[in-house]
Amino acid sequence: MDGIYLRRNWGGEYENVAILVAIAVNEDGYLEVLGAAEGMKEDKASWVSFFQWLRGRGLDGVKLIVGDKCQGMLEAVGEVFPEAKYQRCVVHFYHNVFSVVPKSKVKLVVKMLKAIHAQESKKAAREKAKAASLSFGI
Repeated sequence: MDGIYLRRNWGGEYENVAILVAIAVNEDGYLEVLGAAEGMKEDKASWVSFFQWLRGRGLDGVKLIVGDKCQGMLEAVGEVFPEAKYQRCVVHFYHNVFSVVPKSKVKLVVKMLKAIHAQESKKAAREKAKAASLSFGI
């Protein structure tokens, strides 16, 4: 799940328009677009409306939702899909990390993050993260 912003020209006037998008992995392992809706924001009300629209179109059995940790989405997931787990998108997480890492350290941080995410268990990942943070003096 994600919200993307596009610039639209309507009658000579430009405006930024949010589009909420849902993509899923089907039973065969292929990506499938479940839906997209224009004219919303990334607030809780918009995400609730979007999720309910998807449910109304027959979406059920949702087990996992992956997103960018947008607060509105987090709140809406719990309300509309209480049985689903939420996971933060690794790509968005990396973008957030790299936005505050000095360019001279990006390659090193990439190696550390990949090493952390490659661990077989949560415990091992936490240990690797702790070792990485100690190497940075954190």
